[in-house]
Amino acid sequence: MRTTPDLLLEVGCEELPAIACREAESQLAQLAAKALADAGLEAAEIHVHVAPRRLVVRALGVPAERPAVRREQRGPKVDAPEQARAGFARKHGVAPGALDERDGFLWATMEEPATPAAELLREVVPAVVGRIQFSKTMRWDGGRFSRPVRWLVCKLDEQLVDVELFGLRSGGESRGHRFLGGEARIGSASSYLEDVRGVRVVADAAERRELITEGLDQGGEWIDPMGKLDEVTYLVEWPVVLEGSFDERYLLLPPRVPITAMQSHQRYFPVAGEEGGLAPRFLFVANGALKPEIVIGGNEEVLVGRLEDASFAYERDLDRGIEAMLAELGRVSFLEGGGSLADKTARVGELAEPLCDRNEAGEDVRMAVLRAAELCKADLVSRLVSEFSDLQGYAGSVYARQAGEPEPVCAAVEEHYMPVDAGGALPPGEAGALLSVADKVDTIAVAFALGHQPTGSRDPYGLRRAAAGAVAIVLERGYELGLPDLLGMSVAALVRQGLELKRKPLEAVPDAVEFILDRVEPVLLAEGVTVEEVRAARGAGHVAPVPLAALARALRDDRGSPRLESLRDAYGRCTRIVTKSEDQLALNFDELLLSDPAEHQLLAGLRAADVSLADCVARRDYPCALATAADLVGPVNEFFEQVLVMDPDPAVRANRLKLVFNVAAALRSVGDLDRLPG
Repeated sequence: MRTTPDLLLEVGCEELPAIACREAESQLAQLAAKALADAGLEAAEIHVHVAPRRLVVRALGVPAERPAVRREQRGPKVDAPEQARAGFARKHGVAPGALDERDGFLWATMEEPATPAAELLREVVPAVVGRIQFSKTMRWDGGRFSRPVRWLVCKLDEQLVDVELFGLRSGGESRGHRFLGGEARIGSASSYLEDVRGVRVVADAAERRELITEGLDQGGEWIDPMGKLDEVTYLVEWPVVLEGSFDERYLLLPPRVPITAMQSHQRYFPVAGEEGGLAPRFLFVANGALKPEIVIGGNEEVLVGRLEDASFAYERDLDRGIEAMLAELGRVSFLEGGGSLADKTARVGELAEPLCDRNEAGEDVRMAVLRAAELCKADLVSRLVSEFSDLQGYAGSVYARQAGEPEPVCAAVEEHYMPVDAGGALPPGEAGALLSVADKVDTIAVAFALGHQPTGSRDPYGLRRAAAGAVAIVLERGYELGLPDLLGMSVAALVRQGLELKRKPLEAVPDAVEFILDRVEPVLLAEGVTVEEVRAARGAGHVAPVPLAALARALRDDRGSPRLESLRDAYGRCTRIVTKSEDQLALNFDELLLSDPAEHQLLAGLRAADVSLADCVARRDYPCALATAADLVGPVNEFFEQVLVMDPDPAVRANRLKLVFNVAAALRSVGDLDRLPG
């Protein structure tokens, strides 16, 4: 055996969902690297391959053994009781008489012999597999995992490694494609990919994606607006791209309808036709196909059924019209305890109006937002959306357009659900962006007032997604949000509508504000802002994403500068003494009690800084605010060097503490700087 053999680990299971495949793929390399390194078996390279029925780690260049090591551990003092000495020795596997005495302490010296890698892997493999975090797991006789585990392969080069996991013992055989392959004898990590290819398995996801893309390209100009390629890659092990067709009459439907029918459940790829339209054919990926004509025929039949449902629903909706849909909103619940969709629509309209005012929206935008607010939920009672939920918003825009509504209104109705997913496209139009923020803020406010806020990983109403979407829009457009006011308006409207609150507004609204601001942090971290800088900026008390982000970015840009370090230190001197003596603060500051020149200098500096800081903060010019705040550093340091803050006279002491308190409050406008490292 070479001194650095290659490790192969394959966990074979029932078909994993695509999301579970992606979750495992994102974690396995790091988990394997850490577990091997912790065991003293650090690998030169680690490759991960994930397919629907297998999770595979190939660790190349693993030491054949962990070298012998000598470890020393300090124990109790030499004068410790005999019982303590014996316990320490027993814990580390040495005789009490073998303990050394150095520097007044007992030391145990352990000699650990070299250990073959195969022995260590019995602990490494369960540590790797057991630490994979899936969003959903299931329990079966063997344990808990995303899907039941059916076989294990673990080898160091050609040597079989005996590992037990989920009630199974590792062997040297893998399983191929469920229908096209059989069992495969695995030679080693280096031969693994070819070994399973022989039983119709392309184990590497990147290779499968490349094969699928090549097949799709041969079928013409295909489109994937719903991003199904990423999903399909993890649904097949032996990809074969096939082509089907359908009647051209279905192309008379609004364009997104046949696309959604093809992609939402069936994961088909529409093909572009002439003049930017669609061709009456589609491409799809089969997991192998012994009889392609039968597979194609079955998929065509499924799609035609979906298109027939869509066509029937669309025609019924047109006959009914959007005004009739609006009349039905009062009988449909929004969320538990949150009234009807009609109530929801009314609240969104109430929030949209001040949001337009705060952001000085033009009259045309304002009118589009308010009208779209009335119409935006109408399609939730349509037949088309009941068949294809992905069409909500879009269907409403189609029906609004059919009713003769202005184009800006129709566009806002379609865009107000955006972004649909984290990092998704934002509303391109001003009216759609404003309406989207109003809608999402209302959803969050109502949920928090009714006690439906997320707990742990549970978020049944998608509030984290709503908050992240609102934050993304607000940061992109620089909106003035007035977040506490908007949330409070929504809760007040809920009360006026006769709905019962489960939480007091004074509790629910601040919690909702913090919840939304929490969504700013990942955006800033992606921009290179540190967690400490974000939290320092939040300490300034901002209750809107835009000023919070502006301050955090200013702190990032000033990171490591002597100015920021001296400002942090001056702020810390103020806050520490005030915190310790908070109960001795004067209620009101009295300038007549000042006696030392350093006190007068600090007061003068504070008065000058207060005005400038207020101006900088109002303009969101935080580099200016930091420069202004830094002007106080000299007077603060001089004050602490020349003045005894804790004066024997209680009145003088209280007054000086109040002055320091006021300085700290002024400096806090550029953040709770104590949170910065240093």
